[in-house]
Amino acid sequence: MNPPYEYRNIPWKENAFEQSGRVLVGMEGIRESRLDVFNYEGSKLSAYHIYAVLKVAMTEYWVERMEKLHQNRKSNWKAEMLVSPEGKKEYRLYTTGQNDPVCSSVIAISNNQIHNFSILSEDAAPLLKKIFEDYPPVFLPRYRNYRQNSCFPTLYYLDAQTMKFLRLPEPIKEQRERTQRIMVDKDIFSSGTFQAGETSGIIETIEALKCLEVLQA
Repeated sequence: MNPPYEYRNIPWKENAFEQSGRVLVGMEGIRESRLDVFNYEGSKLSAYHIYAVLKVAMTEYWVERMEKLHQNRKSNWKAEMLVSPEGKKEYRLYTTGQNDPVCSSVIAISNNQIHNFSILSEDAAPLLKKIFEDYPPVFLPRYRNYRQNSCFPTLYYLDAQTMKFLRLPEPIKEQRERTQRIMVDKDIFSSGTFQAGETSGIIETIEALKCLEVLQA
């Protein structure tokens, strides 16, 4: 029998808007390393808080680990953000497949809330870098009061237990299938393309945002 799918079950609460929920975070690495985020109960997680939740789920130095996986990729890549007529944002990572370019990972956001996603772990750093730029997290809570929208989730670490599923959760399965169906223009790499091994810039982005928090405090 295949091993169970394991997720960190993280309760969160946002005092400013009186929202709360549970988000499941998992990394699967049997055939390919993937990062899954699943809004399990309650409200969808704010995009501003994805950094905090991933830090709880994967502990310290998770950004460095994601960046290392990214830099070890074997193909060229490109990250971009698309906006639908309804206002939904899609952050896509394109890579070179066997013959043609493919969309390997997608993270969608609407109304400032993260949708369920399942992405390749090596795609996490460049995608999250773009999301952090558009939805800057609170990296240094002691400086957070300068923001008009200063809410951030209170994470109950002691309750963040492991949940196991014998089968892949259906919302995660649906996201993987949807990504596979995305059609990609053959000329997608005509501009904005990076070579394998190039940095995603996520670490530099985080450091710049931390400096901005201090300066605006």
